[in-house]
Amino acid sequence: MKGTELKQEDLEGLFKGLLDKKAVDCLVLPHKVGNNVAYMLVKDGDKIESPAASAIFAPSFGVNAANIVKGWTIPERVGIVAKPCEIRAAIELIKLKQMDKESVLLISADCSGAFTNQDYADHAGEIGDWVDSAKINELKGKGIAIREACAICENRLADVGDIIIERVDGGKVLVAGITDMGDEALSSTELSLEDKDVERQAEKEKIAADAKKEKEELPKMSSVEELEEFLRDCIACKNCRDMCPVCYCKECFFEQPLGKPVGGDLLNLAELRSAIGVPTNQLLYHLTRIYHVCTTCVGCGACEDACPKDIPLTRLYPLIAKKVQEIFEYVPGEDAEEPLPFITYEEEELEDKLR
Repeated sequence: MKGTELKQEDLEGLFKGLLDKKAVDCLVLPHKVGNNVAYMLVKDGDKIESPAASAIFAPSFGVNAANIVKGWTIPERVGIVAKPCEIRAAIELIKLKQMDKESVLLISADCSGAFTNQDYADHAGEIGDWVDSAKINELKGKGIAIREACAICENRLADVGDIIIERVDGGKVLVAGITDMGDEALSSTELSLEDKDVERQAEKEKIAADAKKEKEELPKMSSVEELEEFLRDCIACKNCRDMCPVCYCKECFFEQPLGKPVGGDLLNLAELRSAIGVPTNQLLYHLTRIYHVCTTCVGCGACEDACPKDIPLTRLYPLIAKKVQEIFEYVPGEDAEEPLPFITYEEEELEDKLR
């Protein structure tokens, strides 16, 4: 692949170049807001903040950037600079026809794991603009832990999308195109590009091993009763659905009379069953959502962050999704051309799994 090494402070110029050379019509970029990190949609390169790297690599997670451009089917091209899980979600949205592949330039940046926006804001001075594994362990000892979704994530390195931004030693970054669209966009900025090898197998294996260890330490659920207890405090607000980047149905069953009964419908259900729990369909709601997102879930943890009752949904959605994905030998967000498991059919494809 073609790429170049830049000083971190030169990323600002790269992004301005993408806009000035019309490689994209706008950019979605993380930016600092006081002690926090948020996203902004930039049309004018002069509005790109310096130093750009401080926000791009900041270990903070608020909204999944893929949610911002969900439904981007217009011809104008948007560039998204985000964490690998967010870029993976965008790739799944392309497959789900919620984004136009030719209108989206996906730029993934290395991630070391992230804190919730609130935790990051409260401890920004201690956390800083980048953390490595040693710093993560040091902070954990002080009671400042990265999000559980990040602790069990196997895909923190920038290796998906059209362009990758990899941190290297000495305050530098490697910027490289990994698709034709990415190569074309970088070439338009007149950077001096050369062949680069970005194989990081040893690093990937260590991240995967650490993530596996974290998963094994999570509490397990093995019965419906345990699942009901886990969801006991759920108020069916559906924040988890609304903040999930890959949950996209225009008309949700749980906004219809059968899924969200009120008034006479609620009374009829009570008469039919003698008594019903409220809010209604609490368990059905989560089981339906798991079914809907089990192949496309990228484990970003946005569902858990959005829950007002602090239910640790990372222990439900990503873990079950991972099991389903393993059955289909599918990695979400890895390749925009790879078909979704549920829209393909192979005779007896699951026979060996069911024996």
